[in-house]
Amino acid sequence: MPLSTVRRLLVSIARGAGLTLLELAVVCVLLGVGAWFAVPAWQQHRISLRRVEARSELVALAQRLDGCRQSLGVYDDAACTITLPVVTATGSYRVEGSVQKDGWQLAAHPLDEQRGDACASLALDHRGVKSATGTLAPTECWGGED
Repeated sequence: MPLSTVRRLLVSIARGAGLTLLELAVVCVLLGVGAWFAVPAWQQHRISLRRVEARSELVALAQRLDGCRQSLGVYDDAACTITLPVVTATGSYRVEGSVQKDGWQLAAHPLDEQRGDACASLALDHRGVKSATGTLAPTECWGGED
């Protein structure tokens, strides 16, 4: 749409002249094209934010387990209370895992809308190995962290 047409449209609106049917159709098309690009980007952003929440939950549980190992000498001591499974605050992931005397593995599995995430499940173990089961590389899913 040429700039002169946009300018004419804005001037006619400012003068209170109203809109013609053609001008209204142009506005609707422009809004539709904007939504065509904006909605998928917004959805991907939401998926990414929920993935960050799952990573944070995995890291927080890992820190608690490492604290148990440092203070009690083992990961699975009865005094070290880690309740699994855990559902993240937004309800987008279920974190499950297994804890043994000398190691642990945790995995965050997507729920509901998050199942469309290209990273799928995220996992972390006692050696600090981060993985993902989806189509993206683990480094992409874990935010490029080592």
